[in-house]
Amino acid sequence: EIIIRSIQVIKMRLLSQTIKSSMAIAARLSARNRITLNNRMGVIRHVHIEKRLSDLGIELPPLGTPKGSYALTSRQGNLLYLAGHLPMPTDGKLMVGKVGDTISPEDAAIAAKWCALNIISTLKAELGDLDNVVKIHKLVGFVNCVDGFDAQPKVINGASDTMFEIFGDAGRHARSAVGTNALPLNVPVEIEAIVEFKG
Repeated sequence: EIIIRSIQVIKMRLLSQTIKSSMAIAARLSARNRITLNNRMGVIRHVHIEKRLSDLGIELPPLGTPKGSYALTSRQGNLLYLAGHLPMPTDGKLMVGKVGDTISPEDAAIAAKWCALNIISTLKAELGDLDNVVKIHKLVGFVNCVDGFDAQPKVINGASDTMFEIFGDAGRHARSAVGTNALPLNVPVEIEAIVEFKG
């Protein structure tokens, strides 16, 4: 009788361990399924923008400073309004010139790219982590150009393409491309942005 009871106790313990093990496995599988589903729905982001920048060979320029009596950013809820950013490459030498006169449209598009990268530098400083960017909602680009120049959209594409390349679908935005007869410090391009971030 003692032997029978011992066997029953052992069986109960084994059954209990088996049930606990099965529950643990089920929980892990359930968690994996939730992660897979959330990934498909875009709920969980495994996109690391810093790594993408590295993979693209992109070095962000140093954080700029306001060129007047204003702030670089202003927050409203989960929206960040960014002041006009100028084309400052990593070497700190501001790109200048009037499109159609002293700078080509192609070089102006490169200037627009640098405007976008300066915006991203500001986002990094303001948000701490570029993965906190939810959506680039809008860019407004100004092009310093001669009368009759009508390819402002192609110039500002330099910024738009950069945002999409770095942020993917989150970088796809509404946009304005405006021609003007002058810009501060004689830069060829100035760009401002509206960005949504994680609260």
